[in-house]
Amino acid sequence: MIWTDQIAEALSRADPEHKQLFADRAARYRGALAELDAWIWEQVSRVPREQRKLVTDHAVLGYFAARYGFTQLGTVLPGFSSLAEASARDVARLQDLIAASGVSAIFVGQTANPALPQRIASDTGVSIVNLYTGALGEEGGPAADYLQMMRVNTTQIVEALQREGGSG
Repeated sequence: MIWTDQIAEALSRADPEHKQLFADRAARYRGALAELDAWIWEQVSRVPREQRKLVTDHAVLGYFAARYGFTQLGTVLPGFSSLAEASARDVARLQDLIAASGVSAIFVGQTANPALPQRIASDTGVSIVNLYTGALGEEGGPAADYLQMMRVNTTQIVEALQREGGSG
């Protein structure tokens, strides 16, 4: 919502003639974002707090986790970049963490290299769940804009954590 306001303000400064248009569209989009936020809270409430544990390919869901009561336990790759590389020690620690915490899935971005997450999933018996994190989906696809992407990702996360019947 903050970005929406900042974009509307910047566009209004660049094109003052259309200031009201930008303000109206920003207000409409903020409404859509508020509806999305309420929907996400509703979906997430179906997952008990103790099951709201996330392991991701890299540190990408921090804001989502903080907002909706998840704990981001670990990442396949260290840091925030999908270009980082995990050491053997990093992988072993993550596998131990997965085993100790009962995590049920590794959430991996559509654009990420799946090789290492798949190996860790295979070694630990958890599933891989694909999310849109590095890019939106194709035009006309299920995650073609931000609102759709958040709905798809939330559905994927909630379904994966529920599918495991409380082991996650």
